[in-house]
Amino acid sequence: MVIDSNNGIKPGSNGGNSRPTTVAPRESGPQSGAAGSPRPASRDSVELSAEAQSMNRLEENLAQLPDVDVERVASLKQAIAEGRFEIDAERIAQNMLNQEDLLG
Repeated sequence: MVIDSNNGIKPGSNGGNSRPTTVAPRESGPQSGAAGSPRPASRDSVELSAEAQSMNRLEENLAQLPDVDVERVASLKQAIAEGRFEIDAERIAQNMLNQEDLLG
């Protein structure tokens, strides 16, 4: 038996929801206050920092970009077909080492 632990949701995704979910305010029951009158319904609120708001805007902008740069792919295909595409092994090796440095 195989158990799908992520239920088909990719890591880093929010299950297809593009917007954060909101929670309806909680209403308090008929509790008595000091004077015996019912208390008004309480509301929970969340305030996002400027950094979080900036991240939300960045995510929205990135979501509007295409997954693949079609023009870049076409130009690379053409360069390969014409034999103009050159592989720079030194540059690839250096970038791999740079990635290793970033990862620690």
